[in-house]
Amino acid sequence: MMNPASASSLKARLPTLIKRYLPVLRAIIALLVALTVLYTGWKISHQLKTSGFDSRKINWGWISAAVVSYVSAMTLSWMFWHRVLLALGQRAPRGKTLLAFFASQLGKYVPGKAMVVVIRTDMIRGLSTSVRSGGVDEQQEFNTIQTGPVVASVFVETLTWLFVGSAMGCLLLMFQFRDQRWLLIAAALVTIVAGGLTAPPVFQAITRRLGVARGKDFGKAADALLAGLNWPTMIFGWLVMTLGWCLNGLSLWLVLSGLGDTGITVEDYPLTLTCVCLATVAGFVSLLPGGIGARELVLIPLLGARFGSVHAVIAAVLIRLVWLGAELLTSGIIYFVCRGRR
Repeated sequence: MMNPASASSLKARLPTLIKRYLPVLRAIIALLVALTVLYTGWKISHQLKTSGFDSRKINWGWISAAVVSYVSAMTLSWMFWHRVLLALGQRAPRGKTLLAFFASQLGKYVPGKAMVVVIRTDMIRGLSTSVRSGGVDEQQEFNTIQTGPVVASVFVETLTWLFVGSAMGCLLLMFQFRDQRWLLIAAALVTIVAGGLTAPPVFQAITRRLGVARGKDFGKAADALLAGLNWPTMIFGWLVMTLGWCLNGLSLWLVLSGLGDTGITVEDYPLTLTCVCLATVAGFVSLLPGGIGARELVLIPLLGARFGSVHAVIAAVLIRLVWLGAELLTSGIIYFVCRGRR
């Protein structure tokens, strides 16, 4: 058993150890993402061959539109996260937060989901912002991005995303898949938990309680920061997240349209929206890297009842590839744009 002196020494060395091995963690993330891309590509190619599906029927114009739809949905999520940062007194540059947001999406492919928080926080904490002083052209330091509020903002954005998605999934299930009782119960539980935790009074109370438990003094400055996370901020989040989920549903609809002979129509959009909401929430709750397996477990049966098992499997794999490719492409573009400006 570790003695108190050794424990204190390890605690003191943790920041140095984390900083030293952070490049290794980043390399591991990059490797996992690359392996996921290769595996997904191999799986969809194998499925196409064994099912007798003619890959020449795929309309890549529809697939490209699905990428645009997904990127648009993620951009809306970033808008809410950036607003939460401002509400918590963290005036981070938009370009930096945009890059951090999309880069952190790759952390979903690391077990446990915590890497999303680590990547996003690491990329913007310590940044200093500046403003013009008194109409003079000089720039002066305004504030430094703090770790605590950034971590809190990531949890608020993520839980709000889950809350809206699970709530929409519940409503849609009641109208389309009333026999899916277990899915309905699971979605309802996620809605209650995520919605409850992000309600401003509850979130503020939990944050204060955690601060007191860790021996922090929550004075007027901290209370002022927490007060920024209010109902208008959350209502804004609910609205943009709702639109974001609708775009995600559109992304799946576009993928199915691009497969050629699925027979999909505009009337099938509520189905694709339901599938996306429930599959994404299931993947997150499973804590599996990228929700691998959990998403497909929800998507394939629901889509298979309408479009057949072959198209359902291909669509489930292809939508994963589309979303992953969109995250990689967008992160790379934003990185080089920011680098060029600097």
